[in-house]
Amino acid sequence: MADRDLRIRMLLQAADKVTRPLRDIAGGSTKAGQALKVTRDRLKEIERAQADLQGFRQLKTGLRDTERASEAAQTKVGQLARAIAAAEKPNRQMSRDLERARRESQALTRQRDQELSQLQEFRTRLDAAGISTRNLVRHERELRDAAARTSREFEEQSRRLAIADDRARRFAAGRAAFDRTQARAAGLAAGGAAAIGTGFALSRPVTGSVKAAQEYESVMSDIGQKADLLRSKSEQLGRGLLRAARDANQLPAAMQAGVDTLSGLGATVPDAVAMMRPIGRAATAYKAEIADLANASFAAHDNLRVDTQDTGRALDIMATAGKRGAFEVKDMAAHFPELTASMQGLGAKGLPVVADLAAALQITRKGAGDSATAANNLQNLLAKATSGDTIKNFAKFGIDIPKALKRAVAEGRSPIEELVRLTQKATGGDGARLSALFGDMQVQQALRPLMANMALYRQIRADALGATGTVDADFAERMRDSAEQSRQLAVNAEVLKVTLGAALLPTVNALVQRLSAGASWLAAFSAQHPRLTKAAMILAGGLAVLFGLLGLGAIVAAGIMAPLAIVNAGMVALGVAGGVASIGLLPIIGTVALIAAGIAALGTAIYIVATQGFGALAAVLVNWSPLGLMWRGIAALLAMFGIQVPAKLTEAGGNMIRGLIRGITGMLGALKSTIVNAASAAAGWFKAKLGIHSPSRVFASFGGFMMQGLSQGIDGGASVPVRRIQRLSREVTAAMAIGAAVPAIAAGNASAGPTGMRGAASRAAAPPPAASGTIVFNYHAAPGVKDARAEARAMFEELKKLEAADRRASYADQPDWSDRG
Repeated sequence: MADRDLRIRMLLQAADKVTRPLRDIAGGSTKAGQALKVTRDRLKEIERAQADLQGFRQLKTGLRDTERASEAAQTKVGQLARAIAAAEKPNRQMSRDLERARRESQALTRQRDQELSQLQEFRTRLDAAGISTRNLVRHERELRDAAARTSREFEEQSRRLAIADDRARRFAAGRAAFDRTQARAAGLAAGGAAAIGTGFALSRPVTGSVKAAQEYESVMSDIGQKADLLRSKSEQLGRGLLRAARDANQLPAAMQAGVDTLSGLGATVPDAVAMMRPIGRAATAYKAEIADLANASFAAHDNLRVDTQDTGRALDIMATAGKRGAFEVKDMAAHFPELTASMQGLGAKGLPVVADLAAALQITRKGAGDSATAANNLQNLLAKATSGDTIKNFAKFGIDIPKALKRAVAEGRSPIEELVRLTQKATGGDGARLSALFGDMQVQQALRPLMANMALYRQIRADALGATGTVDADFAERMRDSAEQSRQLAVNAEVLKVTLGAALLPTVNALVQRLSAGASWLAAFSAQHPRLTKAAMILAGGLAVLFGLLGLGAIVAAGIMAPLAIVNAGMVALGVAGGVASIGLLPIIGTVALIAAGIAALGTAIYIVATQGFGALAAVLVNWSPLGLMWRGIAALLAMFGIQVPAKLTEAGGNMIRGLIRGITGMLGALKSTIVNAASAAAGWFKAKLGIHSPSRVFASFGGFMMQGLSQGIDGGASVPVRRIQRLSREVTAAMAIGAAVPAIAAGNASAGPTGMRGAASRAAAPPPAASGTIVFNYHAAPGVKDARAEARAMFEELKKLEAADRRASYADQPDWSDRG
C-alpha cells in the first residue's frame, strides 16, 4: 500500500512538472494583464496629480495678475469718483467712465473670488494626493521621477504582456495543431468505419436476398423430392406459393410448412399448394395455426371426400358455424381429424357433413365446460352409436340402429340428427332414461344439449351450409388491424427478398461453379506440386504474420501519437519552432530503444555463458546474427524444394563456430589484463580524487570506522555475540596448543627412552615455559602397551592430520560465530 501511494505521488508530481509551463503561460498572461492595468491606473493618477499641480501653479500666477488688476480698477474708481466730486458740473462722459470702471472692478473681484475658490479646490486635491502646496518645486520633481519610473514599469509590463500574449498564441497554435491531428485521425477512423458500415449495409440486402432465396429453394426441393417432382415443377409451385403467401398475409416459410404438412398427410403437392391460399387466409382471419387448419382441411378431403377445390367452402362453413356459438374455428381445426374419421365410419361424406359437425359442436359446447370437452363428448357419441351395447339397448325398443343410420345417410339426412331422433323416440324425450341406451357419461353429455336444442342445431347447419365468402370477408376485416398491416410489410419484404434472390441465384450459382472449378484445379495442382504448394502456404503464412505485426505496430503507433502530440503542442507553446521534429526526438527515442536492446542482449549473453558456457553463446551469435538467420532461411527454403545444403558448407559453419570459441577463450588473458589494469587505474583514481599519497592509510581509517561500528553492534547485541566470540577464542587457543605441541612431540621422540616421554604429570600436558612459549606434552604408555614409540608416532600422525585439517578449515566459508559444539 505504501509503495502504491508513493508511486501515485510520484506520478502526480511528474504530471505537475510537465503541465506547469502550460499553466504558467495561461496564468502568466492573466497576471501580466492585471499588473499592467494597475500600472496604467497609477500612471493616470500621477498624470492627474501633475496636471493639478501645473494648474495650481498657473492659477496662482493668474490670481496675482487678477489681484493687481482689481486693485488698479479700484484705484481708478476712486480717482474717477474724486474727480466727479471735485467738478462743479460733471459731464455725462465722466459718469459713464465711472460706471464702466465700477463694472470692471466688480468683474475683477468676482474673477478673483472664483480663482480663489478654484485654487482651494486644487489645494484640497493636492493635499489628498499627499502634495503640499508649500513646496511645489520638490513635489514637481518627485512627480516627474514617479512618472518616469511608472512609465518604465509600464513599458516593462507591456513587454512582459506581449511575451505572455506570444506564449499564449504559441500555446493556442500548439493546441490547434493537436486538435487538427486528433481531428484528422478521428476523421480517418470515422471515414473507415463509415465505409465499412456502408459496405455492410449495401451488401446485407443482396446477401440477405440470396440467402432467403436459397433457403426457400432448399425447402421446395425437399417438398419436390417427397413428391418425386421435376425441379421445374417445384420452382413453378414455389412461385405460386409465394403469391399465396402474399394473398394470405403469411410468411413464405409458414406456407411451406403447411404444404409440407399436407403432403406428409398424403395430399399431392399441387393440391397442397392450391389448398394453402384459403388455409392461410383463414389462419390470418381467425388467428389459427396453419398446421391445425391444414390437418382439418385434409381430414375433410380425405375422410369426407371434399374436393380440394372446395377447401375454401369447407372453411366458410366452419367459420359461419363458429359465429353462432362458442366453438371457434381454431378449436374445430384442432378436433376435425378425429370427428371426420368417426363420420366416415358412419358412411357420411361431402360438405353437408362438415356443416353437420360444425353445428353439432356448437350445441354440445352448451353442455361442456370448454371446447375440448364438447369435442370429446361428440366424439364419444359418434364412436358408441354402433357399438354392441348400443345396438342391444336400441333393439330392446324395437329399433335397428345400424340399419336406421345407413338409411338416413343414403337418403342424405344427417346421421347425428337421426341418432338424436331415435334416442328421443326410445326414451320418450326423457333425458333421465338415457342411461338405458348409453352407459357412457360423455355420450349422455353430448345427447342432452342436442335433444334440447335440435331446432337451433338445424338452423346453424342450414346457415353454415349456405355460407360463401365468410373467410374472405373476415380476412379483409382483419387486415384493417395495425398489427396485420405491419405484418403485411414484413411478408411483402420477405417475398421480395425471395423473388430478388431467385433472380440472382443463376448468377450466384455460375460464380460458385467457377470458384468450385478453380478450387478443384488448385487441389489437383497442389497434389501434383506439393513442394511448391508448401512454399506458397509458408509465404502466405509469413505475409499473414507480417500484416499482423504491421497491424500491431499501427496500434502501438496510434498509442504513441497521442502523447507525442501533447508533447509537440507543449513545445510549440513554449516557442520551440517545429515542435518535436526540431530537436530530433525520434532519433532520441530510437537511441534509447537501442540502448535498452543492448542491455537486454548483454544480460542474455551473461546468462547463457553462466549456464551453458562460451560455446553456447557463440552458437547463439552465429545462429541469430543477420547472416546466420539469412543462411538458415535460405537453407530451409532450399530444403522445401528438395535441395540439401552441401555437408562442406555445414562443416564450414561448424568451423566458424569453433574458431569463434577459440578466439573468445584465447582472449581471456587479455580480459584478465584489462581487469588488472582497471583495478590499478581505480587505485590511481582514488589517490587523485581523495588527494592522498597512501590509500592504505585512508582505508585503514575506514577499517577503524568499521571496527568501531562492529564494536557498537556487539555491545548492542548483548551477550550472544560475546558468548560466540569467547567460544571462537577457545577454539583458536586449542588449535594453537595443538600446533605448538607437534614440534615438542617430535623432539620427545628423538630423546625419549623405552618408557616414552618424561614429565611431571602422568596424564596431562605440562604448561609451556613462559620464556620460550613451548608446550611440552608428556605421554605415558598405558599398561599392556608393547611398543610405546609406535603408539607415540601414531598419535603424532593423528595430530598432523588435525593440524592440516585446521589449516584447510581456515580457508573455508564457515562463519566464525557458528555454534559448534
